Amino acid sequence: MHVQRWCRGLKKRGYEIKLVSSVETELDDINTTVVKGSSKLSYFLNRKRAAAIALRSKPDLVHVHYAGGFGLWGVASGINPLVVSVWGADIIDLPANPLYKMSIKRTLKRADRITATSYFLKKTCRNLDTSFSDKTEVIPFGVEIPEVVADMPDYNQVKICYLKRHIPKYGPDILLKALAEVKQKFGNIRLSLAGDGPMTAELKEITNELGLNENVDFVGFVRNEEVYSFIRRHHLMVMPSVMDSESFGVAAVETSACGRAVVASRIGGVPEVVIDGKTGILVEPENPKALADAIITLAKDPAKCKKMGRAGYDYVKENYDWEKSLEAMSELYDKLIYESEHD
Repeated sequence: MHVQRWCRGLKKRGYEIKLVSSVETELDDINTTVVKGSSKLSYFLNRKRAAAIALRSKPDLVHVHYAGGFGLWGVASGINPLVVSVWGADIIDLPANPLYKMSIKRTLKRADRITATSYFLKKTCRNLDTSFSDKTEVIPFGVEIPEVVADMPDYNQVKICYLKRHIPKYGPDILLKALAEVKQKFGNIRLSLAGDGPMTAELKEITNELGLNENVDFVGFVRNEEVYSFIRRHHLMVMPSVMDSESFGVAAVETSACGRAVVASRIGGVPEVVIDGKTGILVEPENPKALADAIITLAKDPAKCKKMGRAGYDYVKENYDWEKSLEAMSELYDKLIYESEHD
């Protein structure tokens, strides 16, 4: 979805886009070639083919999204200017493998510019190699900003939502444990657990064991175009991620854009998008009690919850407007292309 939005947004700004991908896409309006592969090794094996496709299109610039596998394709093309966008796992998790780390550093060294969605990711790039700092620009993945903030649902029952995959690093099991404590102290609470994944069956078992069947709705996958309407049906969103699994926090930005408060773990790039005590509440990760206390704080104080939601809307409107992100990326493209043509 991130790549789709960049392609379509930049096309509207007059750029001719050629997308080379490893997976089937839904971009009928974008010139796309899929180079299929069934394993991580396929990125290496297909690098020359992908590079040849790029070369045939004679681009003014190549933009690689994800410094891992796709980075190999960008380097193999030999085309400059080369922009590489780091996404998170590519520079947080993959470098634990020495071979991946060497490949990623090679890709980033070849890049004319690196873009990161957060200052946390820029710092992570610098930790890989201090030379990356000067050529890394922070360009957030912005969101569409509604013209007005939708009214809150009635407070006859406090409604919270979770909007992530059901995998350990996003902490859905921690949220359920916190909800059990919230139910004991507050009672009238309901959680919409969106998404799916390998933990779904386990989460349903935990819900039953904790006596939360009447408090939790497993609503399944929420399509991107339905995210805002889903968030608006709730009073706040909870993001209980663990470790540094959140390099940016798009779900938090989307929630604030809807005028809803956020309760989230204080990790990664989250403190950049959730201002603790102003647009939401940050808690230590993997701490169900702290998470429960934060939820109860907002559940018991509708005025505070609404005030934080409004502050969140103002904050993302100023800092994470999608049109501003497109403008920043366009300026970067134009600058690099101009420099390349006049070098």
